[in-house]
Amino acid sequence: MNTRFLFSLAAAAAICFGGQTVNAQYPQQYPGQFAPGYGYQNPGGMMPMGQPVMMPGMMPSSPLAPAAFAQPSPFGAPAAFIPASPAMAPPSQVMPVGFQADCGGKGCGGCDNCSKGGKGSGAGHTWEFYGEFLYLRARDSEVAYAVPFNGPVVPPNTPRVEVGPVGVLDMDFQPSFRVGINRIIDDYTQLSVEYTMYESGTTSQTLRGSNPMWVVHSLVSHPSTGSAGNSYDQADGQYDISMDIFDVEMRRLFYNDCDLKIGWVLGVRAAQQEQQMQVDFTGNGTETVTTDIDFTGVGVKFGLDGEASLGNQWLAYANFSGSLMPGVFNADFDQSRNLVSEVDTGWEAGRIVTIWDLELGVSRISRCGNYRWNAGYMFSAWTNTLQTDEWIDAVHTNNFIGMDSTMTFDGLVARFEARY
Repeated sequence: MNTRFLFSLAAAAAICFGGQTVNAQYPQQYPGQFAPGYGYQNPGGMMPMGQPVMMPGMMPSSPLAPAAFAQPSPFGAPAAFIPASPAMAPPSQVMPVGFQADCGGKGCGGCDNCSKGGKGSGAGHTWEFYGEFLYLRARDSEVAYAVPFNGPVVPPNTPRVEVGPVGVLDMDFQPSFRVGINRIIDDYTQLSVEYTMYESGTTSQTLRGSNPMWVVHSLVSHPSTGSAGNSYDQADGQYDISMDIFDVEMRRLFYNDCDLKIGWVLGVRAAQQEQQMQVDFTGNGTETVTTDIDFTGVGVKFGLDGEASLGNQWLAYANFSGSLMPGVFNADFDQSRNLVSEVDTGWEAGRIVTIWDLELGVSRISRCGNYRWNAGYMFSAWTNTLQTDEWIDAVHTNNFIGMDSTMTFDGLVARFEARY
């Protein structure tokens, strides 16, 4: 009798707990129906036909199995349904590794730190490499070197009668370039190294014309030399200006709300500028006048950078900077006639040259911010400098006081930037 009772009790326990395990592998889809849990197959490998299928990971409509299918428990209540695997989010809610939504919700990262008046830029890159095409023109640097006039002038102070255009060496727009590397320190600080190279040159020729009474007179020869009153058939001039600028600077944002970013710039600038001129006169013997002016300086650079969003990945930007560069000017003047030197002099002085730069333009940024294109216009002014025409006039008059003019540059800029 006891043995039969024990067998009955064991069978009831097996039915109770075994039924829970089977139901866990086949959770409910709808009341009164079962389907395999996520990761299991239907018996026979077939999906139930004609019935809606519940997405994997969704909870059943009731926490308890219906009484008609639940196995009795030792406590007299239907057994609780326990899924065989944890719930999973629908595929549309799964975020890929490394995903970071940006301010526009495009999923390329970049604006998590944006807040009104905040500092962060949300930069998702570490290095920036860029190359810039410059199409600049040097202004306020022209040199008048010769003029055709009507016949010789006997009285030394009698004004000449011009019969043709003045020969002027004046620069046109010339291509140059700028390259640089930026290192992103954090969301609002970066270090930059930049090199700018500018070279410009021009040539000009002045002829006396068809009238045999017309001659070419030099405007650059020293008026006190024996050849000052000589006349020539033609004059050929060449004029070159070159600059090399090297900048190391730090940029730091102090305002950023994703639509407007403003930061300051502080760094070191080294610059070298050279002006070279040579004019050859021929027809009544030969005469050559050459000048060379060099400046080399190192100083501090400071400024402000700003950009504003225009929408649809377009920006407007403005960069303004100033530089104070203590340096040294060296100038030479040489004049020779028939290969014999008539004038040979030089001048050297220390100066603090200031450079003011302003650039305005628009930018187009790629969807994920890895690439950027800039197009704008640049203005640059070098103050307290020595220019070629000023140096020639000082040699002619023996007055070397007040040589502190301004040379300007302006033109188009186009830049491509890659960010990683």
